[in-house]
Amino acid sequence: MKISVITPSVRPEGLRIVAKCLNNQTFTDFEWLIGAPQELFIPIDRRIGHDFEYIFVPEPEKRIGDYYNLNKCWNSLFKASSGELLVSIVDMLWFPADTLQRLWSHFEVNPKACIGAIGNQYSKVENGKPEHQIWQDPRIKGKGFYEISPMDLELCIASLPRKAVFGVGGVDENFDKGAAVSEKEMCLRMERFGYKFYLDESIEYRALYHPRLSKEWDEKYTIACNLFNIFAEDIKAGIRKKLNYLEGGE
Repeated sequence: MKISVITPSVRPEGLRIVAKCLNNQTFTDFEWLIGAPQELFIPIDRRIGHDFEYIFVPEPEKRIGDYYNLNKCWNSLFKASSGELLVSIVDMLWFPADTLQRLWSHFEVNPKACIGAIGNQYSKVENGKPEHQIWQDPRIKGKGFYEISPMDLELCIASLPRKAVFGVGGVDENFDKGAAVSEKEMCLRMERFGYKFYLDESIEYRALYHPRLSKEWDEKYTIACNLFNIFAEDIKAGIRKKLNYLEGGE
């Protein structure tokens, strides 16, 4: 398998548009893995079961004190995948038919490259595609293809070499106590092993706007940022060790 598309989700209604876009891909050597709570399997299957074949990966149970389950879900998806290239695609996105082909082509040229796409937000779907732009991606520079900081990679649509993710042991599940930034900490660890990060402005997705899932998000974001700062210092000092979340999945 060349590509594993991974999609963690708690919004079954946001997966159908992804399924339709995957059905239209010119690149066909890929699998789609969806990670979600077990109780969402039936709602998810009702919405996309007839649109696209997928692998359902039930996320682990939440631990006491956790706010998120996203990082445990990501690691479960990584372990269940088989592709040389891992492509993160979140729910509620529309993307062009050549997206996977472009990401694979980058990987063939440079197997140590992590590639991000750009995407604006839109208010509603019309004729199967998000329309009426309400927000612009601030990373758009008009440069085409250029190197970025690991901090600027967004996993809305992004490709990560399997060897990079497994080489650092996945995302740190301690971040489930807060919200966000865990993937950026993982990318910082990947950078230490020689992986580079790029943005390809020719790969443009469209995101459908949705509100935060919880009013606590800002508070939990602060918790995650504080944890990130501690780990970032350890990475800089060279004392951050490989994590063991993905053992047995290589």
